[in-house]
Amino acid sequence: MTIDGRTVLVVDDESPILKVIGSTLSSSGALVLTAETAAEALQVVARTPVDAILLDLGLPDRDGLEVIRE
Repeated sequence: MTIDGRTVLVVDDESPILKVIGSTLSSSGALVLTAETAAEALQVVARTPVDAILLDLGLPDRDGLEVIRE
């Protein structure tokens, strides 16, 4: 599977995880967007089309399953 040119949103409230996943995806050619809260993630997808989302289900402001439903 290639991710060159794909936009991926990574959502996690732990900065080290965002950095590792973001770096790995970037090195594979993806444009990586990040968010640390559910609210921030929803704002990102409202203004930017993404091809994939890697979502932590245990976010501090909202359950990740609620984010999926929205």
